[in-house]
Amino acid sequence: MASGGPSEPEKAKSYENYLQLEKVLGGVRRLSEVNNDPAHDEHLFIVIHQAFELWFKQMLFDLESIIEIFDSKPGRDQKHMLTITQRLERIVLIWKLLIDQFFIIETIPPLNFLEFRHHLGSASGFQSLQFRLLENKFGIRDEDRKKYANKIYIDMLDAESSKDKLRESAKDKTLLSVVQLWLEDMDDIDSDFWQRYTKAVVHSGNQASFEGVVDKDKYESDREHGIRRLSHKAFKGALRISLLRDKPGYCLPYKVLSLITDVDGLIMKWRYNHVLMVHRMIGSKAGTGGSSGYQYLQSTVSDKYRIFIDFFNMSTFLIPRRDLESVEE
Repeated sequence: MASGGPSEPEKAKSYENYLQLEKVLGGVRRLSEVNNDPAHDEHLFIVIHQAFELWFKQMLFDLESIIEIFDSKPGRDQKHMLTITQRLERIVLIWKLLIDQFFIIETIPPLNFLEFRHHLGSASGFQSLQFRLLENKFGIRDEDRKKYANKIYIDMLDAESSKDKLRESAKDKTLLSVVQLWLEDMDDIDSDFWQRYTKAVVHSGNQASFEGVVDKDKYESDREHGIRRLSHKAFKGALRISLLRDKPGYCLPYKVLSLITDVDGLIMKWRYNHVLMVHRMIGSKAGTGGSSGYQYLQSTVSDKYRIFIDFFNMSTFLIPRRDLESVEE
């Protein structure tokens, strides 16, 4: 080939080469064995946590692409909604898989865990950079986080490069922020919808129950107190999608809302399963990273960590579709 000509595209030499298995499988290093105190179950403990990290990497990859599509206004059209739903469906399935992984790690009896726990030193799952990046990408606010051993979450990471990545991610657009803009656009589609909705609420004779959404000032007051996360305009857009889900143009948007709700619920289930696993393994002992262990993890299973809790609360303000249709007649 002449000098300066196009180079040959790189091709894998083998299955092992393509998947970089020497690096991946070589990462299973039992410290109990290194320290001449081999513990059989440490192997599973490492593999499970490495699997978590690989799936976190995949979800970050998909989530970043979803945020990018949402952030592009043309990306919010029907053509791109299918791509968003496909990637959200994948994220849903991954979280279900990760929840099930706790059943595997619970095959390690607590006494067997004690055989190698001291080799972990100060290493802790709290130091997972990718999990913290996922939290930031979804939209968890710093003020809603529980401190870990009286330290903010960034300070618990060891490498400065990891801390820098978290600081930068905290400034980036989140799934919550781009979905909010999309929903605000959805609220602009049909200017008469909200008027019909409020009329239907009045006709229901139960107007007081809907005050929290019909009254914008009340809604914004709740938002200031942390009860709501979405803007009033975005919440109206989400409510419209839910009520008109069978109408042309609303099926895929409703699917998106449903999948995001699934993801939010599954993350909370993952946290809860993690709490149960830790409680079973170490009881009320302190965590290896310096936290209170079970007590700290239990504190994260709260509504402050439910980023899209507004989608769950939306059922409070749904009305029978026949009531909405009767106003249209």
